[in-house]
Amino acid sequence: MKPWKTRKDRLWWAAAISSLLVLGASCGHDFTLEDQARTSLTPVRTELSYFKDAHGRYLFLHGVNVSGSSKFPASFEPVSYVGKPFPLEDADRNFQTLRALGFNVIRLVMTWESVEHAGPGIYDTQYLDYIERVVAKANEYGIYCLMDMHQDLFSRHMAQLFNDGTDIPALDDPADVRRAEGCVLGRDTEGRPIHPNNIVRGDGAPMWVVALCLPEKDVGGDFWGLPLSCAQGEASTSAFFPFSLWGINIFLSLDVNRSFATFFAGRDIYPNYTVPGDGRNVQDYLQDHFTGAWRQVARRVAPYPNVIGYDILNEPSGFYILFSLYSIFWTEARSAPGGVLTEQRFGEVLDGYMNELRAQGVTQDAVTRLKRVLLANDVLPRSAREITASGFVPEAAASPYRPDPAAGVGLSVHFNRRYLQPFHEKVGRAILEEDPDAVFFLELALGSNETGVDGMMASPMLRPAGLTQIAYAPHWYTDIYPDFGENVPPREFTVEEKFFRDYRPGIETAIESSTFSLGNPPTVMGEFGTYFNFGGIDQSMAEDYVVSSVVLDRYYEAYEEMMLHRIQWCYSPENTAANGEGWNKEDFSVLGPDQEPRSALAYSRPYARYLSGKPVSAHFYSDFHYYDPDQYVPDPRREFEVVYKTKETESPTEVFVPPVQYPAGFYVYVSDGHCVYDHRRFILYHYPERRDPHTIHFLRLRPPYPDYGDSDWNYFFQGDRMIRKKP
Repeated sequence: MKPWKTRKDRLWWAAAISSLLVLGASCGHDFTLEDQARTSLTPVRTELSYFKDAHGRYLFLHGVNVSGSSKFPASFEPVSYVGKPFPLEDADRNFQTLRALGFNVIRLVMTWESVEHAGPGIYDTQYLDYIERVVAKANEYGIYCLMDMHQDLFSRHMAQLFNDGTDIPALDDPADVRRAEGCVLGRDTEGRPIHPNNIVRGDGAPMWVVALCLPEKDVGGDFWGLPLSCAQGEASTSAFFPFSLWGINIFLSLDVNRSFATFFAGRDIYPNYTVPGDGRNVQDYLQDHFTGAWRQVARRVAPYPNVIGYDILNEPSGFYILFSLYSIFWTEARSAPGGVLTEQRFGEVLDGYMNELRAQGVTQDAVTRLKRVLLANDVLPRSAREITASGFVPEAAASPYRPDPAAGVGLSVHFNRRYLQPFHEKVGRAILEEDPDAVFFLELALGSNETGVDGMMASPMLRPAGLTQIAYAPHWYTDIYPDFGENVPPREFTVEEKFFRDYRPGIETAIESSTFSLGNPPTVMGEFGTYFNFGGIDQSMAEDYVVSSVVLDRYYEAYEEMMLHRIQWCYSPENTAANGEGWNKEDFSVLGPDQEPRSALAYSRPYARYLSGKPVSAHFYSDFHYYDPDQYVPDPRREFEVVYKTKETESPTEVFVPPVQYPAGFYVYVSDGHCVYDHRRFILYHYPERRDPHTIHFLRLRPPYPDYGDSDWNYFFQGDRMIRKKP
């Protein structure tokens, strides 16, 4: 017998042996619910387009991201992320809440900065200890962990301070407070100075990484993140906009473009840029350190059976519009008379690039809106002097930081195949050395067109070589974000405006790459969600978050129809009425300002956690479902049904039964076999009997209905009370 490779191997076989013991105990009538709970969670593998556990059951993921507040540190001087997403002393309470809401997986949000903030190769062992203990605690509660290395706009050190017009300060970093005190944006009606009191920022990479990506800038200096009116030239602050729709900086911020370009494509863009004292090209240097940070995390968590996989990098950017345009304008401007483009030539160059985007498959509507935004915000240069002042092209002709314009022009073309795929392969190999059974949850680059025009001119990312177990984990949000602009109030919607929306077409587009080029692996909607402050937080709370509930129900009904795994954004115990999760005032958390669940009737839904046979269909009709009544028949409110084929294992199907949906108990209708209910964990076990290849099993839940007239139920459960009808 070959030796065990990892502790996870031992746990895998222990689970399999436990399964046999449970079966034996069950036949002898000594089986207990505690036995079943202990053996339910096992390591997970992929099989075709499914997740399977060690018992051979089909695993279904219904989860939440934990947490949006993990995007910034728990303390700033010194930097530490220990305590994000919540202090260890609060872990039991939070996992009890997560389990009671029915989430069987969390996407555990980390950042590169949380692991390696002190400098290259200096790892925060206290944070690594902490994150391992969070994973271990989740394991105690039977909850899987998807390890996520998060980023938005590259780094929290991509930021700009501004004044939001309120008396509520939202600056938590003492360095930002000091900068704000030295910046006067204007005077109020009584002549008092107006200082920045808020900040829009990214998250992800440590400050030392940003400094390497922007070598001519004073990253982290006294003026960093201040508007130009308070700074000392472009080199002293970041090229960043305090838009409420913060994501617009992906293509409007030259510094964000440059940082992503350096990290993913430094060998092509900056062929002469080797890191001083090291000798490696900047791309290799940065990616090697990012890989090292992942290795540290994987080494800590790989032994735990509830680590379901690794999401290598959240929402990598494929938006290099500003970088490409600067490359084009530099080539044009340096040969123009006086180094200045005429307005006619400027327009011709811009239109030429827009036409190229159309040829690559970008829609005409998107191109038109993009051009309008670029011109409205005046972010494009007209002279060589503007380009050198921005830092994009250093003045010194021999500078190693001068980009290759030709490489810059084509940076966005086939980005996933050329840059993201080898990046995943590189990081994935290192994680596999620590966790040979790792499952990788892949995301494609934002803004990168994978499918071309009707499949033509497509060069999509393929399944990364060497990563035998993958899942596809795209993100999709519908029309919920604030309008474009600075300090824009929350959107206002009515129930009628959202009630009849069909989200399935948008979701189908978002997951298309799974079958287009990745080989049809399991597909998980890794992020989706909604704001909870439509019309303002006070109005939303007064209406019991009804608009948000309807939006979430539309998501979930589509996912159930498609039988699609889903992980909602997000769960944050730090949510407040004033600042949401605390990052750019986003307010997505399923926990409200009172730290209690909100809109739970929309997302705390019955679902089959594990199925003993192949899934066929599922549905749940919440209180927010559109009911088209039939005469004399009550609406099937809160009806759940799952259908599956044959019986592939002796281990039971498990259905989560939300207490919030069935406070008065529930009826069970079942095709065959028998059921047992664990009222402490809200889990209904179905042990099907028939295993003929053509057998179709079903299990249906309904709350007690007045005068329903349906007497075909098999069980009624209310707490530890059970009524079983005789055949």
